[in-house]
Amino acid sequence: MNRPRSVAWILWLPVILIASPRFIQAETMEQLISAAKSEKELFFVAGPTTFGGKKGLAESEAAFNQRFGFTAKIRFSAGPEMNAMAARVIAEHKAGGKASTDIYLGSLGQYANLLREDALQEVSWSEIFPWIGRPMEEIVSRRGVLVYSSPRGIVYNANLIPAEKAPRTYEDLIYPRLSQTWAGKIAVPPYPNWLVELSLIWGEEKLKDFTRKLVALNGGWLRYGEEERVISGEFPIMANIGDALATMWKWQPKGAPLTAVLGSTPADTSYFHLGVPNNSGHPNLAKLFVAFMISKEGQAIIEKHELRSSHLVESSRMAKYLRDNKIKLQDPKDLFNFYLKGGGAKLNEELVKMLKQ
Repeated sequence: MNRPRSVAWILWLPVILIASPRFIQAETMEQLISAAKSEKELFFVAGPTTFGGKKGLAESEAAFNQRFGFTAKIRFSAGPEMNAMAARVIAEHKAGGKASTDIYLGSLGQYANLLREDALQEVSWSEIFPWIGRPMEEIVSRRGVLVYSSPRGIVYNANLIPAEKAPRTYEDLIYPRLSQTWAGKIAVPPYPNWLVELSLIWGEEKLKDFTRKLVALNGGWLRYGEEERVISGEFPIMANIGDALATMWKWQPKGAPLTAVLGSTPADTSYFHLGVPNNSGHPNLAKLFVAFMISKEGQAIIEKHELRSSHLVESSRMAKYLRDNKIKLQDPKDLFNFYLKGGGAKLNEELVKMLKQ
């Protein structure tokens, strides 16, 4: 290669690297703050109660602006559930143009799909923001940051099931000596996903045997969010609910006799992340807002409105509860890799059939 061509190649190399979707451009928090001042607003489409809905997000907006010296507006719109929203992010990414949401909230199954489609920005979160540790970003390969952890578990009415007869594990739900208390009365969620993820802890054969025995005891189907039917006594117990601890923390201060039990060791858990679509129209503001929601202030707002938080934020209620009770959670990386490989599809089909029996 002659000298002029060598010089030209060197001059073009930074442009090529920056344009590459796999290259992570070095950023600092100060650079993001400076660039974000011209963006003015942030679009966020998610479930209607996310982070406390409009009331909670108005509080987040005020605290976010105070933290970074902005006057930005968070334009929140109630949107579809997480799977449908992930599909929208992917479709918009493939179509080009700007994303309808500047940040995406979802669990590991959705993030696996988004990573396969390369629909989210890869960001060096822990290098930019001192309060974000590497474990918070490594779960989904830096395409997002863990914003809250939701251990699943059993919930039951303590007025109807005395402590000495209450289950301590999922296995207790089908144990003959205990299960006679709720046989034909236990509520079962109609979803197979919690069972699919539990198979990573137990193995498929044990999981299938458990499911068959649980269905034989079933007194009725109960969706997540319908725990009031357990509180009322319509059902004495529910086999699984998606956010067991937050559900208990919501109702016990109101005097409700609702007790939560994490049914497996380690505890089967859903992990929710915030990330930024590749085609975000306000990427700098979006990255700063994601980071803010992981901060002590952001976590406090989420806890206030949703009773949720990340177990990796040391000051959070979730982290303290797990420490105090010596509870270990299911490895999120194992779960994410399971979804990345497309795991669970066949088992999911089998479980759907078993739950309908």
